Amino acid sequence: MNTFKQKIFIPIFILVMCLLSISISTNAKVKVYNQHGIALKKFKVSKFKYVHNHNYTCKDYHKHYHRGYRRTHNHIKSYGGNYRTYAKTLFFLTSARRNSKHRRWNPQSLVITPNGKFAFVMYPREVVRYNLFKLHKMGVDFKHPILSEKQIKSAVKFGPIIENGHGQSLSYNYKTHRLWFINMGIMNKHAKLEELSMKTLKPVQIIKFHYSKAYSLSNELAFDKRGNLYTYTRTSGNGAIKNGTLRISKGYISHHKVHFKMIMQGIRHAPGYLTQSLSYNPRNNRLYFVSDGGILSAPVNKLGHLKNYDIRDTKFLTRREFEGLAFTKNGKGHLLLNRSPEIMTFSHF
Repeated sequence: MNTFKQKIFIPIFILVMCLLSISISTNAKVKVYNQHGIALKKFKVSKFKYVHNHNYTCKDYHKHYHRGYRRTHNHIKSYGGNYRTYAKTLFFLTSARRNSKHRRWNPQSLVITPNGKFAFVMYPREVVRYNLFKLHKMGVDFKHPILSEKQIKSAVKFGPIIENGHGQSLSYNYKTHRLWFINMGIMNKHAKLEELSMKTLKPVQIIKFHYSKAYSLSNELAFDKRGNLYTYTRTSGNGAIKNGTLRISKGYISHHKVHFKMIMQGIRHAPGYLTQSLSYNPRNNRLYFVSDGGILSAPVNKLGHLKNYDIRDTKFLTRREFEGLAFTKNGKGHLLLNRSPEIMTFSHF
């Protein structure tokens, strides 16, 4: 190798090694655990039972979404079900977006901290943290939605690019006060349960696990105040469990492993065709199953032995996509919608 090539090669070699060292150091911060064995405890389908709630007809489900983008505030009223409520626009997320043509701004899930200060929104490949207290103090709402660069920098934190799968399961553990999500496609048997730093918005712990050969796992995830985690699917096809049933799994995290067991009672009629979100309200200790235009809830302490009067079912007069639902410790509900991306609040739910 001549002197000229040596002069070029050595700096490049040093640069590559530095980049490699940075990469190894960065990856080393994320603890990855490979769980062996099936995370779902075995159960007998023959012992599976149902609670029969109201069955809505096909006319009640909105198959066609509103394709336009709203720029004015919105009110959504319930028109059906045994529990009535309404929601109103709090904040348009499009007003606090970072200028980039390469990022897709379709929100997928939502977390609100117990005190209502921060809203964490998971988008495809990133998480954004909104300081709702600062935005409110600045006078930012649906009437004044436009943010300056200075306001964005002080009230909105953009996380790094990450692989988050469908991004539909961002959830808050009320016991440990940490963020978690399931990293996978739409439905699968293999998944990664990832803990996300609330400060850096980066993954800090990953548990790789698989569910079952007979039953798939879905994206929905929620934690209760005791740290138990829940997920569910809407059954389809001609399987052993009847089509259109909400099938719920309960689990816990211990020693870097996740363990699930099937709740041996399903809610017979799902609130819609698509599962969009699962949420927990610490005020009333209820789980909320979210679909587009429909939300169903049930008390956590009665799962497995629910009565039909325990089920709250609400249908909304809208064609919007319901992407996420989150509650403060006082039970104030926040609904995440798309087209345009916005957060709405409930007076009671």
